[in-house]
Formats: sequence, structure tokens, C-alpha cells
Amino acid sequence: MLPGRVLDVSALIDIAVAKTEYSRSIAAMCLFRGGGICIPATSLAAVLSISPISTQVELFELVTTPGVVVDDFTYGKVGDIAEILDGSRDITAGHAVWCARNTKWPILTDRGGELSQYDQHIAIDPLP
Repeated sequence: MLPGRVLDVSALIDIAVAKTEYSRSIAAMCLFRGGGICIPATSLAAVLSISPISTQVELFELVTTPGVVVDDFTYGKVGDIAEILDGSRDITAGHAVWCARNTKWPILTDRGGELSQYDQHIAIDPLP
């Protein structure tokens, strides 16, 4: 079940600061086995806004790797993501769920319970 993953904020932080090797390993395996990585632009922006320049190199290398797609946050998606959120203000969560729905890939995250509340049918790959 390693076709690809959607990387949530926590997975991107894990990759940027190498807190564990789990996120890096999963991303590498997905790409090695011909799958892909989807990074919601909202999650990437959130991580870049809090990470020092020295750790941003890891993220830049990731987003420029073949097989990795940064999913933009465009006007055409706003209504769908707003519907997912149903009053919540967590744009990164809504965008990650939207990406998971559209790719049919699990979300790599440490907040699986929270994201599942937006859509019980999405798959979660929990961070250790």
C-alpha cells in the first residue's frame, strides 16, 4: 500500500528537522516504488513560516524531486475545502483532506484522529 502519500504539516516538519527518519523513509519508498508525494501548498507555507533557513534546504530538495507535486490553493478549490472544514479554520487540515480525497493516498501525519473527523473515509499513515 505504498503508492503515494499526502504530507501534512507534521510530516513536513519531520522531514525538515529530521526529528525521526520515518517521514523521509516513507517519502523515499513511495518515490522509489513509482508512487508520488503530494504536498498541500498551505502545509508547505505553514512549515516554511516557522522553520529556519537552515532546515528549508531539505524541503526545497523534496519539492524539486521528480514525483513530488505541490498542490496549489486556487480559487477553484476554495469552495470544496470550505465545505470540508464546515466552520473550522484549519486550512491546512482541509487542504490535506482535499488532496487525500483526490489522490486516494493516505495522509502522513501525527493528527490522524483530527483529520479523520473531516472525512472518515480518508486513510491515515500515522507518524510514530
